[in-house]
Amino acid sequence: MILLDSSAWLAHLFGEPGVEQVTHLFDDTDAEVNISVLSIPEIYARLKAIDREDRWPRVWDAYGTLFTKVLPVDEAVAHQAIGLRAAIPNRLPTIDGLIAATAAVHKLMLVHRDPHFAAIPAHLLSQIQLPDKQDQED
Repeated sequence: MILLDSSAWLAHLFGEPGVEQVTHLFDDTDAEVNISVLSIPEIYARLKAIDREDRWPRVWDAYGTLFTKVLPVDEAVAHQAIGLRAAIPNRLPTIDGLIAATAAVHKLMLVHRDPHFAAIPAHLLSQIQLPDKQDQED
């Protein structure tokens, strides 16, 4: 069971590095691909940043049916996010910490392409890191 981070969703949406892995997850009928509710405004914000917010309704129509669940942030997730931040020496942005904590609380594998997640110990978070967008631009 998977929690797809916003970064992985964006990789798929824009055909960036990692698109093949995310497509495989969507195509696997046994895979449960979930997202955090926080990814919804993150994707909209990215579209708005490139003046494409008009695409949001079509994006949600296309992707909303692919996700098994949209998971909420609750008190357990908030406390887990604190634990994840305490476990790493580097900065973990709040939204990313809450998304990672959602995966941890629900015992899901986090699929992402954010390098800062790599600092989270494996016993606290199961994760798959997709290739970074910059890896393909060199």
